[in-house]
Amino acid sequence: MSEHAAPIRVDAARTLPLAARTLWVRVIATALITVPLAAQKTATTGVRPIASVKQLHDAMITPASDAVFQAAGETPANAKGWDAARNQALVLAESGNLLMLGSRARDNAGWMKMSRALVDAAAMAAAAAEKKDGKALAAAGDAITSTCESCHQPYRDRGRSMRGNAK
Repeated sequence: MSEHAAPIRVDAARTLPLAARTLWVRVIATALITVPLAAQKTATTGVRPIASVKQLHDAMITPASDAVFQAAGETPANAKGWDAARNQALVLAESGNLLMLGSRARDNAGWMKMSRALVDAAAMAAAAAEKKDGKALAAAGDAITSTCESCHQPYRDRGRSMRGNAK
């Protein structure tokens, strides 16, 4: 070799045998596919519904709606009463969200639409209570009643009217 000859360069990738290069490509490809899928699975498995629809009604929906109806009928006299009405409306709104989770959702059509209507009507009640607006709270109470009736008739009462059941 002469003093002026250029050094011989060896590409690092060519020094690995073909099998080793293929293995590394497979490892990298697998990681690029599995890591996002694992992250997706973790995100979708975080919610674990425990209570049944009836238990949600007994524990959250009925007490919260009763409190909102009471506040709509007898306008709160002070800030504490308005806060309580707002908080119960928020519980009712979030209950509507819970009705749409997991096995509680009876179908992807009417059930979801009516559950979302409950969220919207209860959010309207929460906003009215936040503004201390008795008329808006009464209107929201009417919207909640209508939403409840439209859902109970096909799902809970199997076609019977709620008004016909009241005595």
